[in-house]
Amino acid sequence: MRKLVLLMSVLFLSLLVGCSSGEGAEAGAKVVKIGAGPDGYPQYFKEADELKGFSVDVITAIFDEMDYEIEWVLTDWNGILANLESGKVDTVANFAATEERGEHYNFSTPYYNSKTVIASGTETQNIQSLDDLSGKTIANVLGSNYGNVLQENYPDGDYEIVTFESNDVIFTDVANGKVDAFVSGREILLAQINDKGIPLEIVGEPFGEPVALPFKKTEENDALISEINNTIEKLKENGTLSELSVKWYGVDLLEDEQ
Repeated sequence: MRKLVLLMSVLFLSLLVGCSSGEGAEAGAKVVKIGAGPDGYPQYFKEADELKGFSVDVITAIFDEMDYEIEWVLTDWNGILANLESGKVDTVANFAATEERGEHYNFSTPYYNSKTVIASGTETQNIQSLDDLSGKTIANVLGSNYGNVLQENYPDGDYEIVTFESNDVIFTDVANGKVDAFVSGREILLAQINDKGIPLEIVGEPFGEPVALPFKKTEENDALISEINNTIEKLKENGTLSELSVKWYGVDLLEDEQ
């Protein structure tokens, strides 16, 4: 009787091991954890419980090609940075590869160049280039860093930056001339013009920084970065990144590199 009980116990354990091995194969798959937010249109945003966006599509294409599974970790921007620093995520979507950040992280090849632009109303046309900013009021949305980028690139400009709580009010006030212009991310603005037909147009030359995938400085991450870089080059050459750019912005952002 004791032998029978022992035999049944062994069989039961064998079944458990068999189930675990199946789960282990799945758990043993290559997984990368990526930090993003639920409301960073058009880079990443949730729609009907699905994460969408340009950076989402690009990063998915990269890691699909590398046969990795992606685990998205969604928080606000402060949480994204905290998770990267603590190691709760491996990397972050839509991260500007600045010289200062390079002291703490190693970066992949940029997958696009993020640009800051000035936009004016399509009917007002009181600004044609950045040289026309003198004496003008420039709208900047609350919480945005684009006003700071403008001041860093044009510190001697005689303009006034006015902070608004929402983009919608900015679009209206700039379009009807109550405010002279709007400083924004080129990619965000292009998507809004392309998708929503807002009556603004970009004036002058864009300015800004490359966007890449950041990783903590370790040998293991450096090996992963090398694999990512090879994959990004492949996706550039086969047209995938250009197609995704046109899908979200109506233009090929890779033309910045030419």
